[in-house]
Amino acid sequence: MELDKCITERRSVRKYQPEPIPKAIVDKILNAGVWAPSGMNLQPWRFMVIQDRNTINKLSERVKQIGSKLPLPSQYIELFKSKEDTIFYGAPLLILVCVPMREDNMKMVNYLDCGLAAQNMLLTAYQEGLGSCFIGFASFLNQDPEILEEVGVPRNMDLLAPLIFGYPADIPRAPPREIKILKWIQ
Repeated sequence: MELDKCITERRSVRKYQPEPIPKAIVDKILNAGVWAPSGMNLQPWRFMVIQDRNTINKLSERVKQIGSKLPLPSQYIELFKSKEDTIFYGAPLLILVCVPMREDNMKMVNYLDCGLAAQNMLLTAYQEGLGSCFIGFASFLNQDPEILEEVGVPRNMDLLAPLIFGYPADIPRAPPREIKILKWIQ
């Protein structure tokens, strides 16, 4: 698939078919992540791959519990009260992109590196016929290191990019985009 097409046609999908993702495609998504650029080639990312529905549901419920106690706009609080999976949307694959905790000048660089890895993964998933979505609310799980540790994320790691993948049941239309330049110096 052409890169331009991947970039402009990939959408954040929030409705999935229940079919599992074959391991070969999961491996391809992970491989795309590790080929992202990283500061000083540190490759700081670590991946937690979850395909077990019960585990995904448990994490979804915990995100809603944490989120419902935060000072957020009312529409989000209502979302957290739903009995449906309003966090991971029934996706059959959840990949948590994590990074070792740091308190030095490389912290932000490592965070950005994980974002680059996540973008590679999202684009590769689209190329493979999958839908995907970056789930920002799932970062609330960082407030509960015990539940992350239960699924294999060590306490010395930050969850940076919670990503879901699956065969899309619905693909939303693209919202308009606009290039916003502060200044162009020639």
